[in-house]
Amino acid sequence: MASKFDSLSRDFNWRSRKVEWPVTTATAQGLSGVIACETKVAWVNPNTGDLYYRGIPIEKLADNATFEEVAYLLVEGKNWKSRPSEFQRFCDGLHRVRQMPAEVLQIIASQPGDAHPTRLLRAAVSALGCYEMQPGNNQEKKHPWEDVWIISQVAALVGHIARYRNGLRPQITDYRQSLAKDMLYMILNTKPSREQVRLLDLLWVLYADHGLDAPTFTGMVIASTEADPYYNIVAGLSALRGPLLGGAAERVIHMLNGLRDANVAKAWTIGMVERGYVIPGFGHRMYHQPNPRVDILRKLLPEFATSSEQKLLVEVASSVEETASSVLNPKGIYANLHFHAALLFHFLGVEPEMVPCFYAIGRMAGLVARVREYLRDNRLIYPIEEYTGKTELTYTSMEKR
Repeated sequence: MASKFDSLSRDFNWRSRKVEWPVTTATAQGLSGVIACETKVAWVNPNTGDLYYRGIPIEKLADNATFEEVAYLLVEGKNWKSRPSEFQRFCDGLHRVRQMPAEVLQIIASQPGDAHPTRLLRAAVSALGCYEMQPGNNQEKKHPWEDVWIISQVAALVGHIARYRNGLRPQITDYRQSLAKDMLYMILNTKPSREQVRLLDLLWVLYADHGLDAPTFTGMVIASTEADPYYNIVAGLSALRGPLLGGAAERVIHMLNGLRDANVAKAWTIGMVERGYVIPGFGHRMYHQPNPRVDILRKLLPEFATSSEQKLLVEVASSVEETASSVLNPKGIYANLHFHAALLFHFLGVEPEMVPCFYAIGRMAGLVARVREYLRDNRLIYPIEEYTGKTELTYTSMEKR
């Protein structure tokens, strides 16, 4: 039986109508419109597209907040400005666990050179769990969800994977630096500019949380079994990899690099749209209107396109977006965050295949926040399905066939 809450229509007023539990919904492919839990971490208003972290509009956070400040806001539910001492302890907890065991780095270096970075990250996180978790932790339910290690540990592993792929030796991370500054030093092998650090902070802030997308929901399902965080992150990374999610950001760069100039980009885009093909970086399950995060990043492209090659990529990207938007926007299909974020990651020196890993770093903050929130009143996630097959069929044994 369908309820009045199974459809997120434009006239649904979230502020005045309270969901009454339990909620009964009709069958929905992809759990579309199904309410899985309550949260105070973040919210995407499906009617307007507005995004809030703990009630604060994303535009205000994008203006001046660092990734650590937003991670503290999401995970602890507190404003860093009003609790400076507690926030500093939070940052110390993040920064002092970035040294990776040599054995884990050796696992990265021992993999095939053409292995995809997300596979390396998944393997490294799994191996790291063997060093961080004691044999009895699962049975005793002693899990470090109350700490935030996993956020900076994933960042450190991504940095080492980037160095490995660039033929650079492992580097001792500097726990005195912010995550963004230390990460950029690892991938660039030189001191980054303030503008570069600010841009990476911004990208991670915008990726920090976005509802129950595949990696986050997968992580919550695993966490509901009371498995430790390393099982959880491995599962979430697997969900992030597919071409419909993190893989789409990687495809954006390959697409733009393959188009010679703005005119070629326009002709190519027209052909793709006329044939009904998907344009990488377009479309979103939640948004059928402009995405506020996209507007923030679009304005930054000219500022960070400093070389002639980068300026050409911006021209090509603008041509693709304008051409595709003229046809797709009336259908409720708009450029998503990956379209511009992938390009800006690229301008920071991130190779296309590494973009999903960098996206994952930001998302760790939201994942940890949502898992901690859910585990305070945990119930094993176990949805039911609508059976459409037959019953009472007969089975013929092997001897009678």
